[in-house]
Amino acid sequence: MSSRGQGTREKNLSFSRPVFVPVSHFSPEIEIPVNKETHLLTESAELNSLQEDESLSLVDEVYQKLLLRIIRCELPGGTELKSTQLAREIGVSRTPVVQALARLQADGIVIQQKNHRAVVREGAENWLVEIHELRLLLEPSAAAMAAGRISEAEIQRLQELAAQVKACQQQYEDGDQSPEHLQQWGAASRGFDYALHLSIADHCGNLPICEAIHKCWSYKRVSYSAAGETPEIMTRGLYDHLVLLDSLKQQDAETAAAAMTMHLRNASRMRPDRLIV
Repeated sequence: MSSRGQGTREKNLSFSRPVFVPVSHFSPEIEIPVNKETHLLTESAELNSLQEDESLSLVDEVYQKLLLRIIRCELPGGTELKSTQLAREIGVSRTPVVQALARLQADGIVIQQKNHRAVVREGAENWLVEIHELRLLLEPSAAAMAAGRISEAEIQRLQELAAQVKACQQQYEDGDQSPEHLQQWGAASRGFDYALHLSIADHCGNLPICEAIHKCWSYKRVSYSAAGETPEIMTRGLYDHLVLLDSLKQQDAETAAAAMTMHLRNASRMRPDRLIV
């Protein structure tokens, strides 16, 4: 895919079939300062699950639970959504369910028929996949536009987050493969994922594109909740992110767009569920 006005050439970035890449194989040109004393993200950056994220309001939580059920085809297209029944199933009052349904309707995931019944839109189970397709249209152009606009201080902040993920990967390679460490690695990986992509959006210089990308990323928590990351996925993601971050540091718009395109396509290829990305 070509970046808007950038003439992106994917052939400049030749990635192999997704494999587990040891830390030692990362490009020596990508400099990442490592702070060994703070190699994990703070609690505020951890995004472990819908239930554990205290930043979510009750309406947010109900919204995302309903969306997840739609994505998993537990509420297939054409299903009537009765607020009283859903409230009983989720274990909340009717009010947050009504508000969550209103948000789903505003997004186009739920439609209201002439008899005022709320019904799941046909094909809504593809929502996350279609959001990812939208990201493929938006984020490569945003990456190209952000190259040269991101400050050295912001690059440094992103490098420090990358170093935390890299330290977690190194710890895993050194033998700590406990569930607790995998959870820490996942939290660091997700935190860096959010920070890098949203920083690119914030620095692209185009407000509509920025807002659209932020809207796309508002669904990412659902993706993380529905499909956990494997070491292979986190390793591939870190490698892609480091290539992207280096292109931003070098102010190389064309490579940044190509790196973003390849990263998003890798994410699509490696998804564990055809409806989750």
